[in-house]
Amino acid sequence: MKIVRKFCFAVMLSLGLCSLQSLTAEVRHHTVQPGQTLYSISRAYGVTVEAIKAANPQIEGNSIPTGVKLVIPDSTTEPINMPLVPEVVGGQAVNVNSNDSTAVSAPRQMQDNGNVRSLWDLSDVDHWTDGTLNMAVIMPFNLGAGTTEENKTQMRSVEFYEGVLMAVDEIQSMGRRVTIQAYDTGTESLYSILANPQLMMADVVIAPMDENEVRQVADWGERSGTPVISPFSVSTGLVDTYEHVFQVNVSKSMLYPQLTDELLERFEGYTFVFIADSVGNSKVDPYPAQLKEALVEHGMPFRELSYLHPSRLMACDSILGLKEEPLVFVPVTPQAEAMRRMFSGLQHVKILRDARYQEALKLGKADMAGPPKLAMLGYPEWVLNTSDFIGYYYDLNVYMFSKVYANPFDPELKNFYATFKKWYGKEPMSLVPKYGLLGYDVAKFFLQALSRHGEHIKTRLEGQLSDGLQTAFCFDRPSGKGFSNQGFYLVHFTPESTVEKIVVQ
Repeated sequence: MKIVRKFCFAVMLSLGLCSLQSLTAEVRHHTVQPGQTLYSISRAYGVTVEAIKAANPQIEGNSIPTGVKLVIPDSTTEPINMPLVPEVVGGQAVNVNSNDSTAVSAPRQMQDNGNVRSLWDLSDVDHWTDGTLNMAVIMPFNLGAGTTEENKTQMRSVEFYEGVLMAVDEIQSMGRRVTIQAYDTGTESLYSILANPQLMMADVVIAPMDENEVRQVADWGERSGTPVISPFSVSTGLVDTYEHVFQVNVSKSMLYPQLTDELLERFEGYTFVFIADSVGNSKVDPYPAQLKEALVEHGMPFRELSYLHPSRLMACDSILGLKEEPLVFVPVTPQAEAMRRMFSGLQHVKILRDARYQEALKLGKADMAGPPKLAMLGYPEWVLNTSDFIGYYYDLNVYMFSKVYANPFDPELKNFYATFKKWYGKEPMSLVPKYGLLGYDVAKFFLQALSRHGEHIKTRLEGQLSDGLQTAFCFDRPSGKGFSNQGFYLVHFTPESTVEKIVVQ
């Protein structure tokens, strides 16, 4: 028996575009919009390209001019085994319904009181009896974007939502039914969105990018008892105030202490060498000062070196009297221009140390365990320079800490990119983080959590570790209120020219 998978969407975007005709009618018509293709239209209606061509014999090839009116055949006559996805047409996000009219549950009955919590009482409906997972996404899709900044926000929001839909398809392929509601804060006020009775059906709500809007959604979540996911906010005050918030973006106040603990444990017995570039306009990063304090507190050795020329680095082990000690270099000035000066000097240090080891080995005086150990701490922004410096990363045994990292050698990531391009006809934007991956990781993690824990998600999710394609998840309640993600990565570029993504919690 052929199994046909379909997305179940509750469409909540006020788009200001021509609406798609009912997908349940036997014969429908569609007027081609700028940028649309037969492929994108076939996905929107849940039919094959061949079925559309058969119903429109005037079509030649796969290109169709704007304004042409097409006959869309009944989707039940030509089912396709692929999900429906949002389509980006002229910079605008278009959502479509599936032809499964039972996908969207009816809103709860309104009461006569004047606030959101009492308008739609959550206690009388159990979402878990039918196994449906209900997720709402509130984003600034900005369909009427006019400024450059609005267009950037729109592109990020659309790509994030595209990743969400890929995660939904994956969860549905595992046999779980999912409904999605999508709301655009660019064309509808957040007040009216939060007052919409349909939103009350959501089991979790993904909040938008703006900090003030996140807090308004969090207020609604407190009143309704609905978990609110904030993928973008870094404010610690959010989780200190709202009990039902899950903050995905790891704040530095959470990350740095955990990073320090990880480094002290991983490099026990090493001498930390803090290196500052004093050339040009290199700026000091605040983290090394915190690391030094921890080293002093634990009685662990460290040295400091500030140089005006890379030649100082070439002899740094002699200058500092380090000899053959295990070393971990910590750049204090991690900008790209400082890196270029730093890497060649430190690589020379490694060459000298290795040469001394080989000479001692010939004389029978060397430690048979191998050359003296050497490593280097890398910074999140270094991922942007990977193509330029990856040889140095490998050679210097770099451990780069980062809140997000997508390993280009990961087969699952390669599959994601291939599927993304197949669905949307484009590559994800070259940004860090990649918004499509972020939407995918966030939606997949929370849909899986809902599938496993249902209404107990808030009590059972704490402390569970999960590694996404780009984002690590491990939630804690530092203030006893909201949930703060504490998962991040150490990306290890090994001397064997491999990349190891280490999840730290």
